[in-house]
Amino acid sequence: MNEEQSNETRPVEQKPSEVAVEELPNTRVLQDEFTREMIKSTKETEKGYYTLESKTGVYEMLFPTGGEIDGIGYTRKGESSEAFLAGILYNDKTEAQLSVKYTNVLSNDETGIGYAKELLTNSIGEDMKFEQIDGKGKVTYVAPFKRKETGSYGYGAYVHPDEGWGGVEIIYSTRCTDKTKPCDPQEETFKERAYKLISSVEFLKKKESEQ
Repeated sequence: MNEEQSNETRPVEQKPSEVAVEELPNTRVLQDEFTREMIKSTKETEKGYYTLESKTGVYEMLFPTGGEIDGIGYTRKGESSEAFLAGILYNDKTEAQLSVKYTNVLSNDETGIGYAKELLTNSIGEDMKFEQIDGKGKVTYVAPFKRKETGSYGYGAYVHPDEGWGGVEIIYSTRCTDKTKPCDPQEETFKERAYKLISSVEFLKKKESEQ
C-alpha cells in the first residue's frame, strides 16, 4: 500500500460537534450532546480515550470513551474558572466519578500550592499525604483517600503549570459496592486509571495572536 492509498483509509480527524450524530462512533462520550462539545476529535487519542479540551482554552486531558459530563452542573467563568462532574463506565462494568475544577486565582508559589492542597483535603474530608510528581511544564500533587462513612475511595490531585497562575483540581473516585473485590485505591487497575487521567493534564500555551 502506498502513502496515498494509506491516507485514504485512515480515519479523518474531525471535531465531534461538526459531525452528524448518526455518523459518530457509538461511544458514550460522543453520543452525549454536551460531552462531545468538549472532545477534540472523533478519533481516539489512544485506545479507550479521547482528548478533552477545556472550554477555558487553558488545558486539555484524556477522557474515557465511557465518560459522560453532567451538562446541567457544568460551570465556567470565561478563562478564569471551570468545574464539571463526569460519570465513567468502563468496558469491564466498573464505574468511577471524575470531578475537575480549574481556577487561575492561586499563585504557584509555596503559599498558593499549600492553599490548593488544603482546599482539596477539606473537600474530600480526609487527611491526605501528597506525592509530588514533576513533569514536563507542570507539577502534580496526588494522594489516595478512603471515606469510611460513605464507602468511597479514590485519588485527589492538584496539577499546576511551571509558570503562571492557577491549576486543576481532580478527584477520581468510586464506591465500595462489591465486597468480594478489594475496596482500596491502591488496587492496580483502579490506580492505573486514576493516574492516567491525572497525569494526562496538559496546559496549553496560547499563540501570540490569541493573547
